Amino acid sequence: MNKLKALVTVSCLVLLSACTTTIHRADENADPYENVNRKIFEFNDGFYRNIGFPIERAYRKITTKSIRNRVSDFVSNMDEPISTVNYLLQLKPKETAVSVARFAINSTLGLAGLFDVASGWGLEQDQTTTGATLASWCIADGPYIVVPLVGPSTPRNLIGSSADFLADPVYWMTINDANYSAKISYPYTFVKYVSKYESYMDLYEELTKNAVDPYVAIRSAYLQNQQKYRCRFAEEEQAPSYDFDFDIEE
Repeated sequence: MNKLKALVTVSCLVLLSACTTTIHRADENADPYENVNRKIFEFNDGFYRNIGFPIERAYRKITTKSIRNRVSDFVSNMDEPISTVNYLLQLKPKETAVSVARFAINSTLGLAGLFDVASGWGLEQDQTTTGATLASWCIADGPYIVVPLVGPSTPRNLIGSSADFLADPVYWMTINDANYSAKISYPYTFVKYVSKYESYMDLYEELTKNAVDPYVAIRSAYLQNQQKYRCRFAEEEQAPSYDFDFDIEE
C-alpha cells in the first residue's frame, strides 16, 4: 500500500509538470486530449455500469437510508481533519475553527461521527479539499483529463485528490501495524468510496441518461463546477455559481 501511494503521488507530479499551461479557469475549450479522454471515458462508463453501480445498488438494497446516513456521517467526520488543514492553508480562520469544532463535537457527542450533532448546533458542514487550496493559491487548473476508474479531473485536482487520499487519518492511524492496516484501513477505504460514490451514481445517470453526447455532458458539468474555485489574489467578478459535487475523484 505504501508503494502504491508513493507511485500515485509521483505519477501525479509528473503529470502536472507535463501538462503545464496558462489556463487558470477550466472552460469548454480546455480539452486538448479529447480523443484519449473519450476512450478512457468509455472504459470508465463500462466499469461504472457493469461493476461500480451494481455494487452501489446492492449497497442500497441491503441497507436502509438511516444506515447509509450513519456511514456517510462517519466518513465525513473522518475527512474533517483534511478540511481543517486545508482551511488553515487557505488562510480562512473562521472556517478552520468551525471544522475543528465539528470534528470535536461529532467525534464525542456524535459517537465517533455516526451522528452529525454539530450541524444541529449551527455548525454546518462545508468541507474543502487540497485541490481547492491549490486553486486559492493560484495554481492553474491545467487541461481537462479523464482518469481511469476515477473520472473527470484536471492535473491540479488530480494532485489535490491524491494528497487528500494520502492524508487519510485512518491510514496514518494504522500505518505502523500491518495487521491493523489489513483489518481496518483496507475495509474502511472500500466502505468510504462505496458511500461517497452512492450519490455520484445518481448524478452520473441523471447527466448521461438523455444526453446526446454523455461525454460532453459530464465534461460540461465538471468544468462548470470548477468555476467556484478562485485564486485568492484574483479581482472579484460576477460569475454564475455551479455546484455539481464532483470533488470525490476522490
